[in-house]
Amino acid sequence: MKKSIVIVVMSGFLFAACGGEAETNNDEGSAGEETTAGAEVCTYAYSPDETILTWTAFKLTERVGVSGTFDEINVVSNDGADDMYAVLTGASFDIPVSSLNSNDEARDPKIKNSFFGVMDSTDRITGSVNSLSATAGEVTISMNGMTKNYSGEVSVEGEEITFSTTLNILDFNGQESIDSLGVVCEAKHTGPDGVNKLWEDVELVIRTTLVKTCE
Repeated sequence: MKKSIVIVVMSGFLFAACGGEAETNNDEGSAGEETTAGAEVCTYAYSPDETILTWTAFKLTERVGVSGTFDEINVVSNDGADDMYAVLTGASFDIPVSSLNSNDEARDPKIKNSFFGVMDSTDRITGSVNSLSATAGEVTISMNGMTKNYSGEVSVEGEEITFSTTLNILDFNGQESIDSLGVVCEAKHTGPDGVNKLWEDVELVIRTTLVKTCE
């Protein structure tokens, strides 16, 4: 069954038995069966309130970072998988450009209209998760009529999963978007050296903390 924006995990258990007399082995075997039958099964659910996508672009020759997020991320993942990575492998995502939030009300419409607005059919950024493990992953991202794959690093701490990667706007034929934004943001993108500069690389970090439920 498919469910929108869900992450599920089943924990693993290790069992061991010691050698001994025949009667002891039989007793311990019975105890082991009881333990297995009564073992807890834990699942982990996605919480939208605990998920953040952060993008960081860079302006000026000195590479000054400008960070923001998207307030809406729609995900369809595999519900009920017994492994956190299997839940997300094959998951699709849809991000409305209108939900972009750079924490600057004057800057947001410029990015939406002069950057994404000059792209071909890019009112939404779409993609999917091709693979995911405890240390690495790969995603597909589509915008401006083009689709590219990006590998990235994964870190896990408790119920928190973080995926990080860097995309290149030029991979999506985005020079026109860079130039267009440079015009409307000329004052902010021009440094003391007189160079109007917006770098083509954008760092992406997606972090989510799962909700644990055991039965």
